[in-house]
Amino acid sequence: MDQVDHQRVEAQGWSKSSGLVVFGLTLASFFNYTDRNAIAVLIEPIKKSLSLTDTQVGLITGLAFALFYAIMGVPIARFADRGNKSRILVACFVLWSMMTALSGAATSFVSLFVLRLLVGVGEAGCIPTSFAIISERFSANQRPFAISIFQAGGRLGVALGMAGAGIVGQYLGWRVALAVVGAAGLPAALLVAWSLRGVDRPQQSKAIEVRKVSLTTILRFPGFVPLIAAISLTSFANYGISQWVPAFFVRSYGASLGAVGVWIGLSSGFGGLAGTLAGGVAAGHLVKRHPNWDLWLPAIANTLAVPLFVAGFLSPTIALATGCYFAATLVMTVGGGVALAAFQRFTETEHRATANALMLMISALTGVGLGPVAVGFASDLMNARFGVESLRWALVVASLTLVAASYFYVMAGQRSRTLVASQ
Repeated sequence: MDQVDHQRVEAQGWSKSSGLVVFGLTLASFFNYTDRNAIAVLIEPIKKSLSLTDTQVGLITGLAFALFYAIMGVPIARFADRGNKSRILVACFVLWSMMTALSGAATSFVSLFVLRLLVGVGEAGCIPTSFAIISERFSANQRPFAISIFQAGGRLGVALGMAGAGIVGQYLGWRVALAVVGAAGLPAALLVAWSLRGVDRPQQSKAIEVRKVSLTTILRFPGFVPLIAAISLTSFANYGISQWVPAFFVRSYGASLGAVGVWIGLSSGFGGLAGTLAGGVAAGHLVKRHPNWDLWLPAIANTLAVPLFVAGFLSPTIALATGCYFAATLVMTVGGGVALAAFQRFTETEHRATANALMLMISALTGVGLGPVAVGFASDLMNARFGVESLRWALVVASLTLVAASYFYVMAGQRSRTLVASQ
């Protein structure tokens, strides 16, 4: 970000119009994560209705969504760097809502797989565009909290989305649950459009400059690659675990669909909400002491979350498992929004949406795409030895990925010394 842009952002800060923009983006984030995660609590009835294996379920909840989410993210973001970000975001919002609603009409593995692909196309335009808008309106010190609010909206969406989908699914079936979740996003998209009406279109000079930026230039930025690796591995563990935890509670503890939706939704949603906001506040203070705290904090959080996840998955009682899962989610998400805010200082204004899309493409393929599939495959693989408890051990293995993610956060901090020195 050049000096003029930096001064403009500092002056703008938390104005009334900027607060309205954050509200609109947070609402989009709420429905983005609601539509993405509601299917997780419906896995067991979907599996029985369509006669699927755990691997096929992993493909639907993971790879089907992540494939086009990753592929379409970069071209949509490059278009957003040149065009009207708010209109692109709203159009994507409408698309993913409609496809989620139509998912309730799926009659086979193939049809549900295709509809989840299209959900991924719509959601591909949400986060890169939102981060670019936030980065243009807030300074480096203000971004951790702004992005943490955005991420908190997603966490609230996980909580209410899973709880609502679980309750509706238990009484009216999984098809009605997906239809209701998707349809609820359509009027919300209009509210988002209203709140973002003041977002400016980029100047023509910047549009021309964007075309000259290559992906190679972006990848060469100090610390950029290890930071992407850290975010991707965290995503792998997060999605691998979150998409299968509801099924784990049903299989291992005999919980009902409605109860699972409420317990897991509240645990992951409100635990994540508290952790995300706490991390944003803490990082806002810590980065004033040293810029790399936005990398060190996620590393610490991931490391501390591992024993909590393992304890929960190996718990003999559902009460202890729920408590450990809540604590693990709270601790892990302390670094979630902070890491994404850190990523913004590894980019430049002219290609920020594209850089975010590149990061999300890689993390989506690794995390959203491979995480649920890997856990499902591991569960199938260990079924002969552990039977119904195979999913328990697959989740234990997935949680260990967070240790590797912590290593790459530290590495990103070491390689970004040149960047820190220039700030």
